[in-house]
Amino acid sequence: MKFSLFRQAGWQRITAALQQRPDYWLQLSLLLPAAFTRLWRLDTPATMVFDEVYFPVFANNYLERTAFFDAHPPLGKYLIALGIRFFGNVPLGWRIMEALFGIAVILLIYRLTLQLFADRRAAMLAGLFAIADGVLLVESRTGLINIFAVFFCLLAYRLFLQAGSEQPRQPRWLYLLGSGMAMGAATAVKWIGAASFAVIFLIFLLAKARQQWPCLAARLPGSGLLSRLAGIHPDVFLLTCVVMPALVYSASFLIHLQQNDQHHFFELHRQMFGYHAHLQAGHGYASPWWSWPLLQRPVNYFWQVAATGQTTTILLLGNPALWWLALAGVGAGLWQAVVHRHFGAAFAVLALALHYLPFALISRASFLYHFMGALPFSIMLLAALLVRLWQRGGLPRELAAMAVLAVVLCALYFFPLWTAQPLPLGAFYQRMWLRSWI
Repeated sequence: MKFSLFRQAGWQRITAALQQRPDYWLQLSLLLPAAFTRLWRLDTPATMVFDEVYFPVFANNYLERTAFFDAHPPLGKYLIALGIRFFGNVPLGWRIMEALFGIAVILLIYRLTLQLFADRRAAMLAGLFAIADGVLLVESRTGLINIFAVFFCLLAYRLFLQAGSEQPRQPRWLYLLGSGMAMGAATAVKWIGAASFAVIFLIFLLAKARQQWPCLAARLPGSGLLSRLAGIHPDVFLLTCVVMPALVYSASFLIHLQQNDQHHFFELHRQMFGYHAHLQAGHGYASPWWSWPLLQRPVNYFWQVAATGQTTTILLLGNPALWWLALAGVGAGLWQAVVHRHFGAAFAVLALALHYLPFALISRASFLYHFMGALPFSIMLLAALLVRLWQRGGLPRELAAMAVLAVVLCALYFFPLWTAQPLPLGAFYQRMWLRSWI
């Protein structure tokens, strides 16, 4: 009897804690599997894979004060250098910062989904889907820089939307300042991070348009958040979200220019732009921009076949169930944005478009990982769609449950290809569902 009372009291305390701080516990439940998948066997393989022959080498050049040229801004290499500084010039040192930022990306996707759709079920589902995706996972486990740009873009959006919250914990201008710094940092990793500025600028214009021309309010997506953002003075926006990103971006080159003093700031940028503009070399794993959501061409980061016939690989391949179902999520999100004028859906669709469609104008070789900036928003839109289906009950609920199950099963099935686990060669080819994957 005493044991039963003790167990009941313990369960009541747990329930009370969950009710008082639900977001804390839900994020913790995402943090544990995110940390496991990103940190487990992080030093495997014990050799450089794909573009690790560039970025960790450049990062170590900063530590050794060796001059070099790189066609990307320097912040991503600074972060890798931090990992090398603490863990040495070894695989763990090259990859630890990416893993930590990759874990943080999962939590940001949860928070941003919650801000846009005001539904913890959608936020939790989006976080789960992000954990189960192969592109986000592989990029979080290799010494590359794309995951840093994704993190800072999501952080910029998170802070910008916080500036429009009903009862902000800090002054609105402080959130805007943080958002501007994150935009500058995203661009200081890769120029594609500048898409975050385009998204935030257009959302601010939307807020001001609804305020200045009430006749448009009935035709444009709206929310209380937008109304509060409209109250921000343009000068404050200019200083925090235009001037500050430029300052952060410029400041990121101070260390690089001190070490590589043969070029000044503008000459270096001329050379960087020239490199990308004139790069015509093809690549066996390159793929056109329109094919990325269809998951037609993955990128093999590592391939090794042992004498026993077992193969070890790191394949940058998205979760097929997640990516293909996300097409329906994006379509439904577009419908919600245009027909129902849902602000969260409109924001996600706009962010996805501006992180994705500019690649249609780029002629140089492009790869599946260039879709990473848009990927979180396709995940959010799918999660929101599945929650709406679940709420309808009946057949829609069954379809939503089957979709979630398909994503989880695909993650388990393809996990060995994402984490360099040995497989029989036959098992590898069983996972090559499309001819273009080989």
